[in-house]
Amino acid sequence: MSERDSSTGGIERRGVLAALATGLGGVGLARSSLAREIGVEALDATRFVVEQGDRCIPITPLSDDETAEAFYDYRTPYTSPSGAAYSSYGTTDLQRPETSICFLYDGPEGLSLVLVHDKLNDGTSGGAVTFDLAFENPDRGSWVVGDDDYDAPSNYDSFSQTGDGWKVDWTWTDRRSDGGVYKPLGDDFAVTIRPAFNEAAALYGDPYEGEITDWQLLSGDRDDPERFSLAMDEPLTIRVGSCGGTTTTTTTDRETTEEETTTERDDRQSGPISADVEIVPGKVNPRSHGRLPVVVHSTDQFDATTLAPGSVAFGPEGGTKRASPVERIGTDADGDGRTDLKLHFWMDATGIDWNTDRVRLTGETENGRQVEGSAAVRVVPNGDDENEDEREDEDAEEEAEREENEDDDAEETGDAEKDDEDDSEDEREDEAEEDEKEGESEKEEEEEKEEDEKEEDDEDEHPGRGDENGRGRGRRRENGEGRGYGNGKGRGRGRGEEKERDEDD
Repeated sequence: MSERDSSTGGIERRGVLAALATGLGGVGLARSSLAREIGVEALDATRFVVEQGDRCIPITPLSDDETAEAFYDYRTPYTSPSGAAYSSYGTTDLQRPETSICFLYDGPEGLSLVLVHDKLNDGTSGGAVTFDLAFENPDRGSWVVGDDDYDAPSNYDSFSQTGDGWKVDWTWTDRRSDGGVYKPLGDDFAVTIRPAFNEAAALYGDPYEGEITDWQLLSGDRDDPERFSLAMDEPLTIRVGSCGGTTTTTTTDRETTEEETTTERDDRQSGPISADVEIVPGKVNPRSHGRLPVVVHSTDQFDATTLAPGSVAFGPEGGTKRASPVERIGTDADGDGRTDLKLHFWMDATGIDWNTDRVRLTGETENGRQVEGSAAVRVVPNGDDENEDEREDEDAEEEAEREENEDDDAEETGDAEKDDEDDSEDEREDEAEEDEKEGESEKEEEEEKEEDEKEEDDEDEHPGRGDENGRGRGRRRENGEGRGYGNGKGRGRGRGEEKERDEDD
């Protein structure tokens, strides 16, 4: 039971103040008078806040009459009821594609912290998230639902206890979700979550590489909660209490003080915020069927991450077609130390064509202030003209290549003919030389034949055998002299002198 319900005197006092305020003219004055009379702290005694950077968001737990485990409804093939996806079936109405959600849940067994990543059966490509959770009282609670916390080769998730809390590594495949439930938190608690999404997560790419594009905080009604986008690269703290007077405060429509209401009204009446919008690629191809990245830059006066997710519209300036982002990423796009907002749009939905020279982005912040921005567009040359130019260039290149090939062929033909002529000349010279050799050989054979015939006539008188130098010796001891044929080879023929030599000579 809360402090403001524990005293009958307090109830009577609030009733008198409320009645007085109603008589003076309205519920708003009654609430503000009540706040001044009993103090804002008393009104906020059972409220909870989320703090991230310089933001402080008062939140209300989602509530129902079932336990947190039944509310989450984690199913596997071995649970009853069963489910093949190893995911949360009880929070599908709250889940969003490529989005991580966190919220407090108030059930019959007390307060719980609920975390859910991605959307079941949405067709997304999975993802990876790592959370380091530090609790003010780390021994008070435990993970009553570990999605997924089981021992099997197919499970990659890890729930590891640390000195001040838990480190949880999640990864999941396409068409599934992941998450968990931690309870009880108790009446006084504080938990700080240090997030790591996508590439920064421990299990990214092992084995799944999907993307989480938005981190949302849910508050209020179970069936239709308010949603607040969070910076994906900054820690947050959820605690019991209220936002301080000097802290930048984001409030809900259901619970607000008169001072906060006035601030929101002043914001809405102060005119739209002029945002610095930039199309990331140098040129845009209207024929593309992919995603177009658009960055909304943060400044000292404007936090681009406060753009409400469902409020953004984007398209050609002056046109009627508008696209909604399919992905949100918090990133420092320009390196100035501030978290910018990168939005991805399907090109087919933007309405950008060859005549588009500027685009316009509109939206509103979480407290309702209008945001407007525009950017110049550089489109690639029209596809038909570009293709025609390419065809002409290709034809010119082919013609030049054909002419070059013809010149090469002619040069090769001339070289071949010249080579043939040289070969023919060499052959003719070789043939003439052969003919000359054959003629000499025939002549020598003829002379040798004649010589043989002549020797046959003289054989009885002076036969002899010539040596290699053409000298021979007569059989009657005459010294035969003669010439050998065949370059000193073969038998030499000689003729002896008719005059005999005396031995005494």
